[in-house]
Amino acid sequence: MTHRLLLDTSSLVYRAFFALPTSITDGRMAVNAVRGYLDMVARLVDARAPDEVLHCRDDDWRPAERAAAWPGYKAQRADDPEELPAQFPLLTDVLARFGQVQVAAPDWEADDAIGVLAASAEAGDVLEIVTGDRDLLQLVRDGDPAVRVLYTVKGVSELAEFDESAVGERYGVPPQRYVDYAILRGDPSDGLPGVSGVGEKTARDLVARYPDLAALQADARALSPKLAQRIAGAGEYFEAMQRVVPVRTDVPLRIDRGERDDRALDRLAEDHNLEGPVGRLRAALDGTQEPA
Repeated sequence: MTHRLLLDTSSLVYRAFFALPTSITDGRMAVNAVRGYLDMVARLVDARAPDEVLHCRDDDWRPAERAAAWPGYKAQRADDPEELPAQFPLLTDVLARFGQVQVAAPDWEADDAIGVLAASAEAGDVLEIVTGDRDLLQLVRDGDPAVRVLYTVKGVSELAEFDESAVGERYGVPPQRYVDYAILRGDPSDGLPGVSGVGEKTARDLVARYPDLAALQADARALSPKLAQRIAGAGEYFEAMQRVVPVRTDVPLRIDRGERDDRALDRLAEDHNLEGPVGRLRAALDGTQEPA
């Protein structure tokens, strides 16, 4: 059995960036996101004791195929804060010197890289996905291999753990139907409107009543007149969302396996004001002490 932590690095780096002030610098650039992320990983390694950690990043945060299917997909997202982009190459370098595994799906999002890893898990594996993105709940499954989501509530100091039962208790649908639920409900943060007039409760009820969205549309006349009209007119939206909401599990991966180099790591830490976080992550990975 292999216990893997799959980190939604893009999501966690953003949380780290906004949790710590940009006044934390190395004298040349802000390093707040890098420091915060390294401390998150140290805390997770100490708390979850995985056999392996995989850091999964967006290769393209707005993939062309999803944007073509629905032009509004993430179209309203603001540009990154100016202090953030330069921190990603630094983080990549630090993780490589730690000998960590970094994963991306070329032209796709971190979600899709995680989806491929979850789909390729072997019997006996246990995968824990750490993310602030609810879309990844569609990957949850009990059994063998097991896939759970650890949803960030307050950084990684408070995590909501989702297995199949927890997804059902919180959202009223099984993980295998979460895509249909999300399509009906929508997600304004991603520019996905949902079906007009359908909120969480109605989406949950419709998913429970029908085996899929095609069956729902076919039986739309059985619904209340207003809802029937909205569902009947949502065919193009449903079709587009099938290319947007499901996490891809069939795209190629780029996997970079770093080689541990403590001397280079120490130089990076000294040059970039990372001594504390590097020391805490090293201790967590080596099992020598609990991170501060």
